[in-house]
Amino acid sequence: MRGDSMQFIRKNWMYLIIIVIFGGILLTVSINKEEAASNNYLLDKTLISEQEKIDEKMTEDSKEATFKNPYIKLNPYGTAPLSAVAIFETEEPTKISLEVKGETAETTIRTSNSSYKTKHHLSILGLYADKNNTVTITAETKDGMKATKVVSIRTKALPKDFTKLDVTKVNTTKMEQTDSSLTFVVPSTKWAYGVDSAGEVRYYSTKYNSHVFKELKNGHLLYLTKYENSDDTYSLLLETDYVGKIYRAYKMKSDAESETSGSSQKSAIHHDAIELPSGNLLLTINDETKYMEDTMIEINRNTGEVVKEIDLKNILPAKFYKSFSARGDGKIDWFHQNAVVYDTSDDSIIISGRNQDTVMKLDYETSQIKWILSDDEGWPVNYQKYLLKSVDNVMKFPAGQHAPIILPDQDNNDETVDILLYDNNVVVSRGDTQESKKYSQAIQYRVNEKNKTIEEVWSYGKERGEEYFTNIIGSARYMPTTGNRLVNFGYLAEGKESRIVEVDKNGKVVYELRLSDFPSSAWSYRAERFSLYSGNKE
Repeated sequence: MRGDSMQFIRKNWMYLIIIVIFGGILLTVSINKEEAASNNYLLDKTLISEQEKIDEKMTEDSKEATFKNPYIKLNPYGTAPLSAVAIFETEEPTKISLEVKGETAETTIRTSNSSYKTKHHLSILGLYADKNNTVTITAETKDGMKATKVVSIRTKALPKDFTKLDVTKVNTTKMEQTDSSLTFVVPSTKWAYGVDSAGEVRYYSTKYNSHVFKELKNGHLLYLTKYENSDDTYSLLLETDYVGKIYRAYKMKSDAESETSGSSQKSAIHHDAIELPSGNLLLTINDETKYMEDTMIEINRNTGEVVKEIDLKNILPAKFYKSFSARGDGKIDWFHQNAVVYDTSDDSIIISGRNQDTVMKLDYETSQIKWILSDDEGWPVNYQKYLLKSVDNVMKFPAGQHAPIILPDQDNNDETVDILLYDNNVVVSRGDTQESKKYSQAIQYRVNEKNKTIEEVWSYGKERGEEYFTNIIGSARYMPTTGNRLVNFGYLAEGKESRIVEVDKNGKVVYELRLSDFPSSAWSYRAERFSLYSGNKE
């Protein structure tokens, strides 16, 4: 039998080689398909189907609802206690306006739409906690006839351990406000919430949040949370709205790490996530090496497929990460990327690396460096060409900074771009050690991208001194109508307080909010000013 087998092999060796090669190809293709499939961030369709059942139930329960007797459902999806929906039909096509009565005229929340229809599904946003809220709905027909319906909605109290909020200064005539704008506190952990100019909470989610709380172009929120609040890892990224409805859910499978070594709170997306012009999402994650917080991935918005990866170890000098000291857990947090922002003018991204005291701009397609905002200490010769040079040679470079954003054109010069960021002013790897830790500040830089020069054009914070120095976290935001800046001094009193300050162009305070008595690590990581109805499609 063995002899027959050997004879068969000798006669047919060529065919056998072909079969082995072809089989290997099939095996490789199979393995590659499995690898590709695992290179996705799982779209959790179960959460969506659960909410579809809620929608179906509301549709059934509201089928007889009229303008005079509307169907009202508080917190329909179970995660937004200060939000509700109203569903009803009108005999004639009407446009609807809505008002949630505030304690003052400035804190009354309003919205309206211009489309005429007979079927209406309204989001009622900005309710007070623990109160009978007065909500006025007005319907107007095409011929100008108006009808008004007033409803009362009772809400429950805030959680007992919720943050204490005190407005220490306010000038509502100078603040940046719309009919539905709130100041949103984006936490490192626990609740994300929005407060009005009086410091009253008008929105919060019962699903804990960490770092990522962004408005998308369609008015939805990009929201990093957990499946259960008791979980130790923020591993669920949602596209949701202020009522709590989920439109997309991504189960994050990347390596979860704590921002601070030894922390019980871990996150798969450690600091930031943004929407790209394509609609895809760009996320800051950890790779599977000992080096952390130095990788970005772009995922397809609709499928969760990873379509691009940027590893900063392939871009910056090897000595930066090879010589950086490891944490107690063995991880090396050499870059600590805490922000990314997209520049539509030249298809690029601006990123912030706290532990390298560096802000830099990269071509998004090629990952090539365009410029580097950093003190020049320690940069190899072949990187010197990217370093921005101070116009007056006395400018202070940022240190341990956070949250750079690109401002609207400030000087009618196509060669410049203005960057606003939060300079913690704590030198980690390079910078002015004499000034380090004396204050923190919001600072606006003007970069001439052609000449590779930079100058400081505005700042606020130095005048508040060491009392407002923040060793970690913080943000600065630009208010487009007034030109005010919203500055978040997130880590004060050894992490027991946060201050959110709105200042005008001259540095005069028009609003200041003090946060205290919050749960551990539930400080204000960033502060945003969003309008509840900015994405109103009704």
